[in-house]
Amino acid sequence: MLRAALLTLLILIVVPATASAACRTAPVADVWYDSPAVQVWFDDNDGIVACVRATGVERVVPYPAEDDVHLEFEEVQGDRWLRTLTYKGEDSDTTTAENLTDDLMDLWTGKTLSEGGFLVPGGYVLGDESGVRVRYTDGRTQVLSVDPGDDFARQGRRLYWRAKGGPRTALLTFPSGTAPAKRPLPRARRMTRCTPRPGARLVVRFRRIVITRVGTSAYACFNGRTTALGQATGFRRLSAGDIAYTRPGFSASLDVATGVKHELPRASGPLAAELWALAARGPDGVLRVWGDARRPRVLSREPATEIAVDTYHAYWLNANGAPRHAYVTPLS
Repeated sequence: MLRAALLTLLILIVVPATASAACRTAPVADVWYDSPAVQVWFDDNDGIVACVRATGVERVVPYPAEDDVHLEFEEVQGDRWLRTLTYKGEDSDTTTAENLTDDLMDLWTGKTLSEGGFLVPGGYVLGDESGVRVRYTDGRTQVLSVDPGDDFARQGRRLYWRAKGGPRTALLTFPSGTAPAKRPLPRARRMTRCTPRPGARLVVRFRRIVITRVGTSAYACFNGRTTALGQATGFRRLSAGDIAYTRPGFSASLDVATGVKHELPRASGPLAAELWALAARGPDGVLRVWGDARRPRVLSREPATEIAVDTYHAYWLNANGAPRHAYVTPLS
């Protein structure tokens, strides 16, 4: 009995519990992000809990020790990086809220970075008088320019920004790592007043937005209202009630709460969307952007690739590979 007890103790010391144990079952009402790869939820006692489903590893961001400091979930990027914030005051009152930390955790490795800035997979982009650089969770710093820059936007590994003399661009080197084995879409269940169709599978949940799939058809639901999306893929959360996605021949954004949809013809390429901006180059060769306006506008009739947007700026590469920039909404 003593030898067995000592052996058990040795195993517990050598092998972390999270390395082999299955994740806890999260109450549906407490989940903020859910996908076949990762689930993130608030535990009343522990804080923010993230489960990497393929490995059963749980990562926990604990509640701050100070009573007047709050913990907030921000987003999960690439089903790998968890972004959280801490702040004082009330987040509903911008006059009293004080942001304290902007933190990023690599859910595969547990490495963290507290920095803030423009978020990219595995790090933050910083632009100030000393130049443009990226700090990553694996400890690296990538220097992109010695000149100041701002108004960042990203498409894949390509980062754009504005600098004196015009737009700039560089390729990022994200942290490496072996992705866990992909898991099939789980069976969808009722959540946030959204009742799935028979046979539906959960694609992703962004708090109150629930996206499911039946066969090749996708559906987005918010607070009981469901919108059919057809053969949509590549879903991205834009806000608490808005998403963007692609479907054959189009890029689109959707206010899931109202069903109001914007679509742009898209010949090829990945999604380019941000809070109030959607951009795509159509089969006619015209690059269009749809911002906070009633209709899209033309940005360029020349060849355009690797299109990226932020809320107010659009970027692309021209036929010679040079970066180009335009405002999403023309300056008055």
